Amino acid sequence: MRSLYAHLGATSAGSLLSSPKLKSYSTAILPPVIQAVPCSIATPNWSLSAPSTSNEPYKTRGQLETTVTDLQKQLTLVCQHVVVRDQIIEQANATMVFQNMGLKRMNEALYQKEEKGTADRAKLFKGKAQCLSSDEFYDAVRELEEGRKSKAADKEAKKIERARKKVLQAELDTEWAEMKERHVKAVETWSVECSKLVGEGARKKDLPAKPKLGKKPKLPVVEEEDTDEEEEEGDA
Repeated sequence: MRSLYAHLGATSAGSLLSSPKLKSYSTAILPPVIQAVPCSIATPNWSLSAPSTSNEPYKTRGQLETTVTDLQKQLTLVCQHVVVRDQIIEQANATMVFQNMGLKRMNEALYQKEEKGTADRAKLFKGKAQCLSSDEFYDAVRELEEGRKSKAADKEAKKIERARKKVLQAELDTEWAEMKERHVKAVETWSVECSKLVGEGARKKDLPAKPKLGKKPKLPVVEEEDTDEEEEEGDA
């Protein structure tokens, strides 16, 4: 966290978390920093961690004390390595978090810049001075207004169509439930009739066929070509 606070404090734009939406982004992204354990810290003798392969069945007290002393020295070096590596990992994580915040703000700035060109005023003025009483400007305003009305009409038409399909789907669901209910009753009647015929000595191949449920009713699929033809006929 200290490394992250240090990165935030070093920015000229202030805190990236509390700053308002950016119109531009000028703060440079932190470059990656490749760090390693400094050479001033000796590398531990990792071979001491492996089981001893000595064939000596017995060690003197002096030998054991020497081994313990060596292990303590190497463990001290290992602790130093762990502390340094933890600091390196902490700084790397803080750098990545800071870079991610900067990239998010840069993405916002780019998005605002891209969306700026799609605004109505941008379409009307196109970044230049315009004569508000000219025919060209009037035509542009009328075109925008017609576009808004067209989008609103399309939106309303889609809303009505969704409501219509919802009602039709509810009717089809009710019809499907009734079909399944009738099928259950038909199967029960068929089962009773078959049992009766078998009791009278009828052969299985002579029994009536089991009633079929039938296909589930679905909404008709309207193809785009048919829709286009209907629109052309309506226009004609």
